[in-house]
Amino acid sequence: MTKQNKNIIIGVVAVAAIVGGTFLVQKGANPVENTNVGDVAGTTDSSAKTFSGTVSAVDTGCFVDAVCSVTIDGKKVILVEGGLSLSPSPVVGKLVGVDSIGDIQDRIGAFANVYAGVTPEGDYTLYGNSDYYVEITTTSDK
Repeated sequence: MTKQNKNIIIGVVAVAAIVGGTFLVQKGANPVENTNVGDVAGTTDSSAKTFSGTVSAVDTGCFVDAVCSVTIDGKKVILVEGGLSLSPSPVVGKLVGVDSIGDIQDRIGAFANVYAGVTPEGDYTLYGNSDYYVEITTTSDK
């Protein structure tokens, strides 16, 4: 395979990843919401925590098979794990106050409320309970 062919294949894969990410964040879509039956190991309701704080960062890595998360007062909350292919689909909570994960970038500095499970690593996650949520409540000063 020539170097040019390899570059074309890499380009096609990159475009597919971008198109897939764009599909996830299309206006009105909420990729976090999923009400199918299932559970992710390591999260239970007994480990659920509620907290509030200021949105300081967002990671949109799930658009390319990584993890999408939001950081609120130094606490990482996993919203979506890209490339996750479990059967049945896991139960995942909701993102409230924005239309999509991509919209959180415009809300850095906003106040947020969280109800989420705790992962074995000490992060927080929306996986494991359809009642979990991240609610962005006020706009930033930007």
